[in-house]
Amino acid sequence: MRKILAGRVYRHFKGKDYKVLVVAQHTETGEQCVVYQALYDDFAYYVRPYAMFASEVDREKYPEVEQQYRFELTDYILNGVLGLAVGDALGQPAQGKTRESLKFSPVLEMRQGLWSDDTSLTLCTLASLRENDWRLDYHDLLRRFAKWLEYGYLTPEGVAFDIGATTKQALLNYLNGVPLECCAPRNEWNCGNGSLMRILPVEFYLQAQPAAGRYEIIRNVSALTHAHICCTLGCFLYCAVAGEIIQHRERFKLATLLVRGVIRAVDDLRQVADADDNRELHYYSRIIDRSVYELPADEIESSGYVVDTLEAALWCLANTNSYRECLLWAVNLGEDADTVAAVAGSLAGLYYGYDSIPHEWLAGLKNKEMIVRVCG
Repeated sequence: MRKILAGRVYRHFKGKDYKVLVVAQHTETGEQCVVYQALYDDFAYYVRPYAMFASEVDREKYPEVEQQYRFELTDYILNGVLGLAVGDALGQPAQGKTRESLKFSPVLEMRQGLWSDDTSLTLCTLASLRENDWRLDYHDLLRRFAKWLEYGYLTPEGVAFDIGATTKQALLNYLNGVPLECCAPRNEWNCGNGSLMRILPVEFYLQAQPAAGRYEIIRNVSALTHAHICCTLGCFLYCAVAGEIIQHRERFKLATLLVRGVIRAVDDLRQVADADDNRELHYYSRIIDRSVYELPADEIESSGYVVDTLEAALWCLANTNSYRECLLWAVNLGEDADTVAAVAGSLAGLYYGYDSIPHEWLAGLKNKEMIVRVCG
């Protein structure tokens, strides 16, 4: 019989996620039971016989279901976060370098293995969700971000570094008592990739939430540090792509999932966002009309501007066939190399899986144990 692991998240074949709390024994019959908690709605607790929890889907009753088992272990959290962290660390030596210089001296292997704000703030977001029973607490998120800034919380060596200017300004405002909703700058000069790089755990949370609230939640989490609509829309497009990969990676090729995710995001925005927000989608026209995927590398920008970062990451994914190839392209585009590689690496990790990440890159990752621990 399959082994069911306490503390891990399993997905029911009908699509909802549950956390296994403990495997217990019935006092009267001695039967093994699984005690687990829903990660949606009221987060209710359930008990089910172990054999039933571990059983396969009834094919006669549910012939259309693709999942083999009634409950299947979901490794997407670890795959996505490690994929992101490896990209972040791999890209550090190329950070700020020009593409021309990297052509003569490309990054081809993990060097220092040191990850930066991309990974740290992603871990802060994930830790907040996990430690609050998968409830979203905006104040707790900002407290953890501030703890990272001041005390090196969830950093590889106990010190925060490579801190984005917009993020820093928002966190200093928070530490100085500015109300949460007013901390982030809102002008067009503050459209960096600082919220995009940390938004992935929010998609993990949204996997178990009604679709109707997605836009508001993503907007609120982005706006903790990056309140401009351009940043919100970038996060929303990214989360839709990540969600498509999580839900359908076994059914479709990666290029198809990228397109499906963007189509889903645009369709959802037409339903839930106001006309002004929808008009701002012009920032992402090359992603929406798919022309970005056909461009040569010299027409892809890899700056810290959120639009450039998302375009570059999706371009790398669409034009490569493995985690390694995708990440090497992302890193050697230069400029904001660590964040482009982190965003591309998170989606590549979700799609290709843990085993696709080169073992030598994982071995060289600083304090990998901390990352794995936060992922649960």
